[in-house]
Amino acid sequence: MDINTITQKINYKTERVKKLQAEIKSLEAKRTQLENEEILKTVNDMNIPISELKNVLTELKERKGNI
Repeated sequence: MDINTITQKINYKTERVKKLQAEIKSLEAKRTQLENEEILKTVNDMNIPISELKNVLTELKERKGNI
């Protein structure tokens, strides 16, 4: 192989990595969005008022620490 061929392969693979990293970032954002939607649905299904949500979560966290 010559230098030009190797350089072309490096450039191709570098671009491929950039594309894959962008796809990963997009998938991570979608996962976060779906997780947030699931959390909101759960809170809404349980009829927890937003004003009490912090207290409920704090209590759950404290209980977990005591187990």
